[in-house]
Amino acid sequence: MDMKFRRRAAGLGLAAALTLTVAGPAPAASAADTLTVMSFNTWHGGTQVTDGVSKIAGEITKAGADVVSLQEYSGNSTKQIADKLGWYATNTGTHVDIISRLPFEGQDWTSSGNGTVAVKIKGVWIYSAHLDYTKYGPYNACFDNDSYATIYADEANRKKQAQEILSWAGSSPAIIAGDFNTPSHLDWTASTQATHCNSVVQWPATKVFADAGYWDAYREVNPSELLTPGNTWSPVVKWNAGRPEPQDRIDLILYRGGSLDATRARTWGGGSNWPSDHLAVVATFNL
Repeated sequence: MDMKFRRRAAGLGLAAALTLTVAGPAPAASAADTLTVMSFNTWHGGTQVTDGVSKIAGEITKAGADVVSLQEYSGNSTKQIADKLGWYATNTGTHVDIISRLPFEGQDWTSSGNGTVAVKIKGVWIYSAHLDYTKYGPYNACFDNDSYATIYADEANRKKQAQEILSWAGSSPAIIAGDFNTPSHLDWTASTQATHCNSVVQWPATKVFADAGYWDAYREVNPSELLTPGNTWSPVVKWNAGRPEPQDRIDLILYRGGSLDATRARTWGGGSNWPSDHLAVVATFNL
């Protein structure tokens, strides 16, 4: 993609204590000028399926990820996954963590944005975020037939969390990956409203990031929301109290800053052995 279209940045502020666990030696670093990032909701740390930790570790390996933003921690699931891979890991004790086959150059954590952890790898700050799951917007639109005013009002907490993450992140180059628990404003458009309960919604949390100069890696590489919807919720949940469960792209990898450029982005997973109720997202960046 033509770099003249790239205008991105973000970074880090507030310091907080995290522990770094290293489960064995990390493999050799990937090419110095690329980085592959994965966002993976682990469905309560792999506890919802048989041998979930091993399956999660196996999928990370197959995806070729260098660093993984994890959501839905359970017990010591982050350490267990890192141990399987021989990777570095944060240890927040919350529902967000990051694991990496590359060493951390720095790390931080904040309660802003419902808890967000960040590590610095290859000079880039990478964040794992998990926004509020309550008052899920597609239910407003598809089940309750709510007005746009009600939909936007119910999105207020996710919008606030997005603003907090932005405020904390600052201005250094950054990648923010996670389960946003909201669709993207890039997806609920006039061209797709037939598949989105006849609604066109400027989902506030993703719009906050876009207005701050963040690019959506998946939608940048796959620009047609109609032809490549990229839904990540849900490969498992298809019905809700006898009604079709809205299918949406709620797991995102956003970025801005410096020479960062997404060259590949795709959803990952599915099938009978998949260990999550979300699909993962994988994006490769030139640095």
